[in-house]
Amino acid sequence: MNSFQGSGVVYSRFGQSDKNINIDIKQFFYDSKYIFLFYVIGDIITTVFAIENKIGYEGNIVMAWFIEMYGFVIIAVIKLLFMLLLFLQYIYFVNIGQHRVWNMTILVISLMGVLIVTNNILVIAGFGSPVQFLLLAIGII
Repeated sequence: MNSFQGSGVVYSRFGQSDKNINIDIKQFFYDSKYIFLFYVIGDIITTVFAIENKIGYEGNIVMAWFIEMYGFVIIAVIKLLFMLLLFLQYIYFVNIGQHRVWNMTILVISLMGVLIVTNNILVIAGFGSPVQFLLLAIGII
């Protein structure tokens, strides 16, 4: 793979293809700032606070198992792996010209992050989980 860098953009050539893969890391960080703020940082802080203070528990059974096995650091590791996968998705969608799909992706994940943090804050404040109440109301749990 040959690559060169100029003005914050990395251009790479894979194999025999003449197509350049444009990667604008600054744009990725700008686009995903709310994902990082809410889905990564906000969720980690509120989850760890609730569990450490015995106010709540991890509702995702897979994450609960990981936390039980590896401690709270695994939350950050998994979130950073998620951000890496999101970056790969950014590269793919931007390079095939699907900016609308990328914009919808970051919107949905950002809103999910806001929902998760809001849910966690309500649990910490003693109001219970609105997500759990909704699932109970419709008979899922």
